[in-house]
Amino acid sequence: MNPRKTCSIRLVVFDVDGVLVPIRSSWGYIHEKLGTTEESKLNYNAFMRGAIRYWEWMYLDTLAWIEARPGITRWDLEALFSSIDPSPEAPVAIEKLRSKGLELALVSGGVEVLVEMIAQRLGIRHWVCPALSYDPWGRLVPGGEPRLEADRKDRAVRELAKKLGLSMRNVAFVGDSYWDLRGMREACLAIAVNPSDDRVVEEADYIAENLVDAADYIIEHAKAL
Repeated sequence: MNPRKTCSIRLVVFDVDGVLVPIRSSWGYIHEKLGTTEESKLNYNAFMRGAIRYWEWMYLDTLAWIEARPGITRWDLEALFSSIDPSPEAPVAIEKLRSKGLELALVSGGVEVLVEMIAQRLGIRHWVCPALSYDPWGRLVPGGEPRLEADRKDRAVRELAKKLGLSMRNVAFVGDSYWDLRGMREACLAIAVNPSDDRVVEEADYIAENLVDAADYIIEHAKAL
């Protein structure tokens, strides 16, 4: 923990995949369900080596889904995610934070359908993620709107804080993976839950045992840092 930090936490931002839900990647989950995992690996590798941009990655992934299941709809995606619930600790942690008057938000690179479902189940009003596109009949069309690029969560955190009239010293970020690093660095307080990357462990102010532990730490240290 950086002793020079002076935080007064009023907003707690959560990643979704691997943090509030047990699956590490909601995009990967759909690829597994539709049998398009090999295509997803090719698209991922192309993005990571800089051969395609983020919106092109979204286009190729969603195109693979459509080719695997022509006419796939938003409701089909909802059905595929129907068995994915928030982690058991999530409602408890959220209620602890809410009882202290803290604002809550989701910033996720995950599939919009799942992010919206989790936000609704946990009663979280503010959430940002890439948006999928549908035709007038609800059928998925390739592409979407990269309202959030998976590796640029710092931008979404800044925009959320500004919208709520807060500064970065008022923000805590709870993440688990490489994709959360910029969001964690941008926030005043960075918490890792179920970390999947050594860089997250190295850069977090605190490694929580679970979401309830993370909530307790935020509440205990919010005014002291």
